[in-house]
Amino acid sequence: MRVKGEVGMGAGRLQPYAHFNLYRASNGNDVASFIAQGGRTAIASSTGGTSAELAAGATLALTPTFGLYGEIGKLWSAGGDTRVKSSVQGGIGARILW
Repeated sequence: MRVKGEVGMGAGRLQPYAHFNLYRASNGNDVASFIAQGGRTAIASSTGGTSAELAAGATLALTPTFGLYGEIGKLWSAGGDTRVKSSVQGGIGARILW
């Protein structure tokens, strides 16, 4: 889901937004096998689960072909065998169209 708006400013057009994503990974098993002279060891782990992401950011269109953007967000586990999460992360950049 994504929500966005638009605000006219002296420097350009500001477009703030927020988005929420829900990710689902299929259930299953991963197995790692270690083989040595003494024998073989298999280590299994369950896979599959649900994670959610929430982020907010903005784009500032300075001209029709150049803009700046920034976003901050977080990913966390929402259930299942696989625990997916992140610290708060962000990004900034420039967008150039030609």
